[in-house]
Amino acid sequence: MNTDLTALKPALVWKHFAAMTQIPRPSFHEEKIRRYVLDVARSLGLECREDAAHNVYVRKPASKGMENRAGVILQAHLDMVPQKNNDKKFDFLKDPIRAYVDGDWVTADGTTLGADNGIGAAAILAVLEDDTLEHGPLEALFTAWPRMGAGQSAPFDAAEEQLNQRFMQRKKALEQDAVLYPKLGVLAAAAALLLLI
Repeated sequence: MNTDLTALKPALVWKHFAAMTQIPRPSFHEEKIRRYVLDVARSLGLECREDAAHNVYVRKPASKGMENRAGVILQAHLDMVPQKNNDKKFDFLKDPIRAYVDGDWVTADGTTLGADNGIGAAAILAVLEDDTLEHGPLEALFTAWPRMGAGQSAPFDAAEEQLNQRFMQRKKALEQDAVLYPKLGVLAAAAALLLLI
């Protein structure tokens, strides 16, 4: 059984995902994974903080010469669904996930892998760490929970509300471009919007 996820490519993504599998993070118990994200951000010298709702916010300045480019907002939730096979003894509050490579797949030994949305969080951390990427301003939001129930979402404070307002401003600008440039079309505008978030 090949358990070395760090040998996979892209290396930075798998480095962070492998580390995340070792950190228990079932829903409503994300303290240790929040600490990991904050520690990574601080080690990179990035502005970061945790809000009262336990969301983690990280900001990375634009690359030199890219300061006037549109900013990009990246978001992922930090918790994982704690499910295991009936015959598996496992404590999601204490035990690390036993992830391994099985052919072209990464899977876990008798439990959920935590790839939803661990791989998203790992990809964001990789982008924040990679100093070879040229980019405009980056803002990363690591939320405590993906959803609370029908019509509900995790609570956000003023910083997250500002992110949402900037997102809506960018969305409105793209919608106006679609009206002004009909050849661009709605699908192209939607694709451009995805690039902004």
